[in-house]
Amino acid sequence: KSSARSQIHQRIPSLNNTNKMRENEELFAHLSLGQVFSRSINVFVDRFDVFMTLSAVVLVPAAIFGAVVGLTFGMEAIMIAKMHPEETEEEQAMDMIQFLVNHTFAVAAVFLINIIVSTLTTLVGEGAMVRASADTYAAQPQGWWTCAKLGFQHFCALWGAGCIVGGIIYGGMLFVGLLFVQAARSNSGFLAFLAFAGMITYGVALVYYISSVMLIFPVIIIENKGPMNAIRRSFEVSEGRRCYIFCAIFVLWVVKLIVAQLLHNIFNGDNPLAAILSPAGIIVSFIPDLIYLPLNSILKTVLYTSIRVDKEGLTQAVLQRELVEVESIYSPPNTDYRQVSLMDESKDTVANGLVSDFA
Repeated sequence: KSSARSQIHQRIPSLNNTNKMRENEELFAHLSLGQVFSRSINVFVDRFDVFMTLSAVVLVPAAIFGAVVGLTFGMEAIMIAKMHPEETEEEQAMDMIQFLVNHTFAVAAVFLINIIVSTLTTLVGEGAMVRASADTYAAQPQGWWTCAKLGFQHFCALWGAGCIVGGIIYGGMLFVGLLFVQAARSNSGFLAFLAFAGMITYGVALVYYISSVMLIFPVIIIENKGPMNAIRRSFEVSEGRRCYIFCAIFVLWVVKLIVAQLLHNIFNGDNPLAAILSPAGIIVSFIPDLIYLPLNSILKTVLYTSIRVDKEGLTQAVLQRELVEVESIYSPPNTDYRQVSLMDESKDTVANGLVSDFA
């Protein structure tokens, strides 16, 4: 009996190692589109506390700011309703729109500040969530604060890449818009044809471009690339997988829009201004983003990992090494002055011993 028990105990570590190997093989495998969503949900559930904390840190301040702004303009809407009780809801809504038009500069300034602040925090938040997702793959989970610090260390690269990508996208949109404006002013059929052709061309190019740069954040966080190198690397990784990437990102985005619309219909009814003028409407509109932001970051990391596994044979050991190398670059040197003094004392002791031997 004792020998049988010892054999069982000897087999337990080997069985555990075998299970770990199987888990790693399943984790680092090329995934189908359905498996990508399943893996993303599993990662989200596995580190739910970390992802939701990061998402709340990023979105809650923007939600509070939006609620305060909405309350300010909502009070004006109430005043309009009291001044014109005979008007219908549609007429009162038009009066509110006219009020916003009359205060265009103030409204634009407020929303511009909100966009800038939310964009900057979202960059750091997405970087932190990509890091948390990669740590899950590497079996080296870390807390939300550590992930946030590691995400912030890449802020300049994330911001630079975002500016380049956004500049190209909005630059093309502006060019197509100017073509339509010029065609409308000149009443030229040729310019109208160019405008429509430009719009179609821009749409096709936009899908191709977005699919190519969608993996920039995982590249920056995991491989520590700069903005331009990250864009080039994202094009390289996504080569031959653009449809795979676009379909996954597009499906998640559509699901988010459907959920957001359902919540709007339930809590805001038919009022189209409730989502921006009502504090409750603003908070309700942020609920889908609270889930979508971490899922979007996780999905990008899962896609990035799946493609690298298929094209480059990425393993857990390689990913662990890359994450450690990136972290070591930004970590301060570990200088222990007590060790330095001990080293000096040991050198002096050795020197004294040599002198005494020589004497």
